[in-house]
This record gives sequence, C-alpha cells and structure tokens, in this order.
Amino acid sequence: MESAADPQDGVTIATLAPRPDHVPADRVIDFNLHQPVPDGKSVHEFWRELIADATHDIMWTPHNGGHWICVDPDLCETVLEDSVRFSSRVVIVPRDPIGETYANFIPLSLDPPVHGPYRKVLNDNLGPKQIARIKDAVRDLTVELIEGFHSAGRCNFVHDFAEQLPVRIFMRLVALPEEDLPKLKYLADQFTRPDGTIEFPEVEANFRNYIGPIIDARRGGSGDDLITRMVSAEVNGQPLSDADAQNLCIQTLVGGLDTVVNLLAFVFSFLAINPDQRRILASDPAKIDEAMNEFLRRFPVVSDSREVRHDLDFGGVTMKHRDMVMASTVPIAMSEKSNVDALDFQIDRKARRHSIFGRGAHTCPGAHLGRLELKAVLSEWLARIPDFRLPEGESLTYTSGIVATVDPFNLEWDV
Repeated sequence: MESAADPQDGVTIATLAPRPDHVPADRVIDFNLHQPVPDGKSVHEFWRELIADATHDIMWTPHNGGHWICVDPDLCETVLEDSVRFSSRVVIVPRDPIGETYANFIPLSLDPPVHGPYRKVLNDNLGPKQIARIKDAVRDLTVELIEGFHSAGRCNFVHDFAEQLPVRIFMRLVALPEEDLPKLKYLADQFTRPDGTIEFPEVEANFRNYIGPIIDARRGGSGDDLITRMVSAEVNGQPLSDADAQNLCIQTLVGGLDTVVNLLAFVFSFLAINPDQRRILASDPAKIDEAMNEFLRRFPVVSDSREVRHDLDFGGVTMKHRDMVMASTVPIAMSEKSNVDALDFQIDRKARRHSIFGRGAHTCPGAHLGRLELKAVLSEWLARIPDFRLPEGESLTYTSGIVATVDPFNLEWDV
C-alpha cells in the first residue's frame, strides 16, 4: 500500500521520513509496502526479497511516514499477539492520514480488555453455527456464477467471479442491495490499496453518510441480517452508541468486501499456471481439504501494523512510544524458518506455519466464512472446469498494499 514524493500512477503516498535518532543506520531498508510490484515478480517473491535483503530481524523504512518492519516470523507473531506492548489503535501505514482515519473503526482499533465485548458481537454472528446456515447459499451462488460463463470458454476471473461471490454473499449477510456494491467496494479498497482518487476524510464521510440512515432504520428491528443483529446488541449491558454502531459496521464492511476476493485470485491464478497441481485436485477431490490448508499457508495477503505503547527494547532495537511496527502475515509463512521451501506449494506438507487469519485478540472473525467459500469454489469450479489456463500472451501482475492482490486476469478453457 521518495526523495521528494513517491508517485505511483500519479498518486503521492508519502514523503521520506528522516531517520530518528533512536534508529541505527544499519537498520534502514528501502521498502515501500505501497510501491508497485516489479514486473515478473509476485507479491510473495517481492516479500522474499525483503527478507533476503534484511540484515536484521527488525528493520526500519523511511517510506509511509517511517516505520519498523519485522521480517522474523517469531517477532511478527509477538507483535500481533502482545497488546500490552503493541497497540491496535493504529494498524495501517502510513499513520497519517489513512491509519489515523481507520483508527476510528472498531473492534480492530481497540485493545483488550476494552476490545472483548465489541468483538463478541462479531463472534456471536460469524461463528461456525451461524456461517453453516448459509452453506447452501454459498454453493448455489458459486454454481450460478460458473454456469453463467462456462459455455463462453473464458472469463475475467477477478471481475466475473472473485469480486462477485464473496461480496454478494456478504451483501446478503448484511441485507444491503447489490447495486450498492461498486460504491462500497471502491471505498473499502481505498483503505487497503489507496489509489489517490479520493481523500481519506472523504472516504470516512461517505461510509458514515451511507451506513448512518441504515443503522437508524434497523436498530431494535426484528431483521435477522448481520447489521440489525450488530446494532441491536448490547456491550457491557448498554446499547451501542450511534458512533460505535457506525464504527463497527464500517469495519465489518471493509473486512467483508476485500480479503476473500484477493485470496481467491491468488489461488486460481496459481492453478492456472500450475497444471500439475490443478489436475491432482480435479482428479481427486478428496485432496481439496489438504490443499486448502496449503493455499492458506502459501498465500497470506494482509500486512497489519501496530503502535508502540511505550518506550521499549525489542528485537535488538529501542522503540519509542507511538512508533509504528509492521508485522505482516507474509514473512510468517514465507520465511524458511517457518516453512522449508516456503515458495513451493506442497499439498502433502508435513507441518505448516502461517497466520493468514492473524494472531491474538484480532484473529479474523470471518475465518469460518472464508474457509467455507474457498472450499465451495474449489469443489464446484474443478467439477465443472477442471482444465483452465491464462490466455496465450497474457501474464499475471500484482498490487501490494495492506491487503495484497492479483490484478484482474483472464482465464480460458476448452468448451
């Protein structure tokens, strides 16, 4: 997600930050999470280069306001789990303006113990029992979408499928009209992969202007949708305030409209260029469950950060109060310390280490839904289109950011 500025497609993300006195010179690395991924490299290869170039387990970059980066998996996990030393008040770089804007939204920006009662509202509505109720709806929509382009022999996987299934299922969960999807998806993307077409205060204002009247109409209602259940819940024995209800709903919308889209894109772009792996799964659906575990290990997409709560020594450096520390889920899975031959996809891998759904108090509440959708897609797609590929002459490109993605790509198959 610069000597003077860092232009990308006409977008200025941030100027270079001066190195603070407490940052040793040998800890500085030239890494910008929001820079374009070099041609011919995947996001995960891009991160592997960062890990290889790092001379220490924790480095510091002057990009995006200046922040620490953990490249050691143990340190990444510690930062994500340890809310005593590392706060979730700000989880996005750059801090200004995007991180501070996003800090309004809950429960992601709250630390334990305040976080717990708000997180319970999500857990009570996104747990395994609740998600199991929509299993048939997920499968039916998966089949409907595939059959819609099956006979054409081609599709744009991202636009025609990955951006359709999870977000349309999510829109059903929150009972919002599908015609609102383009606007909401655009606003959600500005947090994870900002393109400079809108200022962040305007993103927040647009979200609040949209969700505010919906909350007013549904609070205390009898609807069974996720928004009605959330805004009608009590926290610490009290109804949610209007501000908390808006913040909770906006956080849920942003999370629900982005991450699974990108996971599906990584999985199916991989299968398109790895026919041997694709044929194994198509010929033996019993292997899909184990393959899912390897997909979740191989394709982490989220790069969260934390704010240092007080001056401390960590990973061989001194960190100051309010320093930002990035603890991406990518190094946890991509480090050889975690997984031997980490870039290789191995269905029969004996042990796996990853944190694709996060760690600690803020482990993704949508994990059950994400797994359900991934299994439905793999099962139903491979049963109908077992052999597919990239069109001749086309290649894959990637966009880095808080949530990394594969840029829209086409698939084709014989009819």
